[in-house]
Amino acid sequence: MNKVILISGPAGVGKSTTAKGLAEQFDQSAYIEGDSINHMVVGGYLPPWKSEKSLALVWENIAALSINFVKANKNVIIDYVAFPEEVEKLSQRIFAEVPNVEIRYVILWVDKDELLRRDALRIKEHQMGMRCLELVTEFESKGIDKRFFYDTTSIHTADLEDILLHIKENPSFKY
Repeated sequence: MNKVILISGPAGVGKSTTAKGLAEQFDQSAYIEGDSINHMVVGGYLPPWKSEKSLALVWENIAALSINFVKANKNVIIDYVAFPEEVEKLSQRIFAEVPNVEIRYVILWVDKDELLRRDALRIKEHQMGMRCLELVTEFESKGIDKRFFYDTTSIHTADLEDILLHIKENPSFKY
């Protein structure tokens, strides 16, 4: 059974590093970076947190790509900020076309000081600053089931293999 694994969390938490590493763990996989899809829009671009239409378009494209890749027998790793309502819509879309797929939802989490430290390590044009903390507040306000959170505050990049194994094997992340 193929998997669709959605790696979420605030900006700067390590989604891209984790998602790319996870995609490399599978013999057959595809990596979907939501930010890349979002930035395909050039004329009329609005950040997804400022435009419901922009956000809906990103998710529509993520769903279409995911379905196509799963139909081609690929495991799909999605790297994007995702809240439960978006995961639910994505799941419904995928299950409608490919019912025999396992969907996992993982919210990477770190304490606020570590989040800001990690964000500061990014190249200048990718730093999100206060947007990181806004996303923390948004995740906290959603009342999300704690089983989807994976706190990596005290885990270092050198332990990436352990993180990837935990995400692949822990049944609590099944959606």
